[in-house]
Amino acid sequence: MKNIYAAMILFALVGLLSMFNSTAQEYETWRFINIPDYHNAEGFSKNSPERAKRIADQTEQFKQMKERHGGELIIMPGDCNGGHWYRQKYLKPFKSNPEYKDFSTKQVILESSRLCYGGLWDIVHDGGYEHFLMAVGDHELGDNPWKKGSEVSKHISTFRQGFANTFTLDENGQSRFNENIGNAMPRPIGTVYEHTSNAVQYKNVLFVTLDMFRFDDKDKNLGSQGVINGDIDGEHMQWFESVLSEAQHISSIKHIVVQSHLPIIYPVRKYASSGMLVDKKESEKILNVLRKYKVDLYLAGEVHMNTVTRDAKSDLIQLVGRGNNLSNHTAVDVVQDKLLLNTYHENGEKLGRLTIDKSSDNKVIEGTGLLTPITPDGLQIHWSFDEQLDKSNYKSSVEGTFPQKGKHNPLLATIKHPGVYINDGGFNTDYSLICADVKQAKGVLGQAAQIEESSSLFVLPMGPMGEGYKRTLSCWVKTTAHGRRLILNSGSYWGQGQFFNLSINEGNLEVALRPEIVASTINQQINNGEWHCLTVVMPHDDAVLGELKLYIDGQLVNDKQCNNPDIKVNTSQASWMAIATQVETYKTDLAKTMNMQDYVGLLDDFNIWTRALSNDEVLQLYTEGLKGISALDIEKR
Repeated sequence: MKNIYAAMILFALVGLLSMFNSTAQEYETWRFINIPDYHNAEGFSKNSPERAKRIADQTEQFKQMKERHGGELIIMPGDCNGGHWYRQKYLKPFKSNPEYKDFSTKQVILESSRLCYGGLWDIVHDGGYEHFLMAVGDHELGDNPWKKGSEVSKHISTFRQGFANTFTLDENGQSRFNENIGNAMPRPIGTVYEHTSNAVQYKNVLFVTLDMFRFDDKDKNLGSQGVINGDIDGEHMQWFESVLSEAQHISSIKHIVVQSHLPIIYPVRKYASSGMLVDKKESEKILNVLRKYKVDLYLAGEVHMNTVTRDAKSDLIQLVGRGNNLSNHTAVDVVQDKLLLNTYHENGEKLGRLTIDKSSDNKVIEGTGLLTPITPDGLQIHWSFDEQLDKSNYKSSVEGTFPQKGKHNPLLATIKHPGVYINDGGFNTDYSLICADVKQAKGVLGQAAQIEESSSLFVLPMGPMGEGYKRTLSCWVKTTAHGRRLILNSGSYWGQGQFFNLSINEGNLEVALRPEIVASTINQQINNGEWHCLTVVMPHDDAVLGELKLYIDGQLVNDKQCNNPDIKVNTSQASWMAIATQVETYKTDLAKTMNMQDYVGLLDDFNIWTRALSNDEVLQLYTEGLKGISALDIEKR
């Protein structure tokens, strides 16, 4: 059996090697499939009786995808598994198998890698796909974070070796990426990434796969994630640039596609993810290289939702995709002068289409549905509260139906008859508010939400606010409630990081990052039963609490007080949002720590921008709002 298995692997490897031999010929339209964050390969990592059945079942899924969507090459930008193979919770049952009882942690990681990745390799090829390009994700490195001195940080090189043994090395331990791109090496030889980053030309496309997890030393912290940071630098970057430079002179390369795990351009939609991105300080450096060499498409994953962004300074398209359980995968048709992208739910429904047309001097980029490009500094959230849908009239792109109760959306378990207030901002209807016990009343702009003590309103995806990025929040309120009243709760599901909460405290506008990090106006009377427009502006990236601008009815309030004004805003990347709703999911008990009660009153036209509005723009929100003109209408103008 071992000889048969080795022969099958060798046959597949020979097939992959053949894709290196590209000439300057014209090609008919061909297709590749993009599946980030597959995760389902974790079930192959243990040598159990269930493993063979899992492989058979998932092979059948790939066969069905092949039959439905075709394609000849699979791109997978990281996270095919869980990867917690160093943890005691994994080690103990793994080593209960007599075959592995004396294995060290390193040996367990390598054996788990062989089983997991070998199974994935088999289902892709046996499912009908000849070629397979896999990128390293955080789960291929044991999962983030990688704190200095932690157990996972001790095994980073072992995780990389386990990955390479299946995906980039042949049965003799030699690299399968040996064809130069012009005069550039096909991989960054001599670096720790020499077997996890690579470049290959397939037909008329240059594919560059990047290991975006910079690691200098197990005892050197690089950022908030510990000893690993989202970045490429030094010789790794020099290699990457040399490949892209050489590609400019190869006539048979018509398109350049780069895949890695981490998104570069902020913001992106996020769902049930830690939300790691390329380090903010390094993102512009990497983008400048992609711009310089006219990369057409950057494919990423990590955040488990789809977002298309056109770079503000070039024609580069970033597609952050989702591929969990083959749901929301993207089929890319390669034409001589076009890339045609279609994203599908596993139920067969087409979720969006994107065209990158290079047939003229001016590249034309058009998207529809889920693949409509967002504006990075645009209005991402706009809850008008003008219409409430019932669950039969709403479905998410993640579920393909109305969202189901589960570990990633425990708030759904708290309500029996959910309704929905649509988000028609740039982050689309996936960011609609699911609600219960909320009525409608006359608002300052159309209808408003009438919120009571029993009301619940929440969003299932995460973001758009994150880290120290600039932002603007605005809404209209009408209330007579006393005490400390929570309007927006943005607590983190994944940890104890900063939130960015909006509240009214005895008539004053208040912003809290933590219970002890608070900014508030003084001597205001927002709770006087009249309509008021509240706006909070974070004026630039990496601002501190004391720099936040608080506006009431379009006017900047200079009379404010701050606890810990010099603390930097650093909102959790995994923050969920809720309106007037406190639950255990959000980690911090605001009722206990801040004597916080939920907002009671009317709420209208709630907005979040991923840019800082100017004084004039804030004033316009108020004056135009009084005329019944919403923030969305102003943004469109």
